[in-house]
Amino acid sequence: MARRTIRRGGRIGKSYNYVSETGEVTYSSDPKVPVGSNVYQDNVRRDQRKPELREKDKTRIRPTDDDANRVRKIVGDLVGGEKPDDLMLKVLEAVKDTVTPVPIPDKYYTFVYIAETPNILYDQHPLIYCENISQSKDKNIYFSGLNFHFPMQRVYRIDRVVGQLYEVDAGEIADLIEISYAKFLNT
Repeated sequence: MARRTIRRGGRIGKSYNYVSETGEVTYSSDPKVPVGSNVYQDNVRRDQRKPELREKDKTRIRPTDDDANRVRKIVGDLVGGEKPDDLMLKVLEAVKDTVTPVPIPDKYYTFVYIAETPNILYDQHPLIYCENISQSKDKNIYFSGLNFHFPMQRVYRIDRVVGQLYEVDAGEIADLIEISYAKFLNT
């Protein structure tokens, strides 16, 4: 798998991260640059890639295209008032072909999680950008990432994940945020 380079852009008080090889926006606090959009195609940034890469990219199917986006139908079927647990089941069914037991840094995941730390507010259905994975002295495996439902970095313990982790495409993030399947609980 090719390595992706995440770059930061933006202006004072508003920022976004994008994949320099494709222009795909992976994080944004700027309402003019939504997650899933493309900074090169939307003329937010000048495309500095080699001409042959630009041409190749024009013919590539993007995860945000309707045919390749696995969760777009869920967004289209929303009527309001759906329960987070029901929405999570629909999301997991849609992305079931990308199950993995351990996350890989620089990828996106959703999963069911049961926190153990006492007296904290946590998201039982996180949607994260995985930044790091490590093993502690007591042999527990931890991974950290930015939770899109809870805009802050969180640390998760792999044995507290219920079932598997489900990898999602960067182009599906905006739709997954719109589905609003977060479930906040106190331990």
